[in-house]
Amino acid sequence: MSSPLLTVAAVLLLIGGRWAYARWKRARFMAQLQRGVEATKRRNAAEAESAFRACVRLAPSSPQVRLALGAALAQGQKFDEAEEQLRMAAQLEPKQPRGHLELGFFLALCAPDRPDEAVAAFRDALECEPKLKEGLAKDPRLAGLRENISFKELLQIP
Repeated sequence: MSSPLLTVAAVLLLIGGRWAYARWKRARFMAQLQRGVEATKRRNAAEAESAFRACVRLAPSSPQVRLALGAALAQGQKFDEAEEQLRMAAQLEPKQPRGHLELGFFLALCAPDRPDEAVAAFRDALECEPKLKEGLAKDPRLAGLRENISFKELLQIP
């Protein structure tokens, strides 16, 4: 075989290999994601954590997977790691409210001694989506935070 033909063959082999690897990676990701979702439904925090960690290894820049891992870690009482994952999710999509909201709820419910950080997360969420204000004002999970002056100011509660 001549050198140009070898070069073309090598390039085609490389492209085919990359395509096969991408398919394998996607299939593995989807299988682990499904495993995590099913484990979450069964309230098996350890299995959900394992599955979502596998997803994070395959797609580290996915905020949705980081949120899912954070929730599984919180369910398993691993609050420091959960907070880290939730913060990462919010940072990955700073213009989207969901990561900020999840972080705010986590802090309000799992770290009630840090209300200013929860309020800051909710402030970031409201900057992305002001319509969320009414829902936050009525959410029963935030009853304890409603006494916080900064939270009252944020939601304009008298």
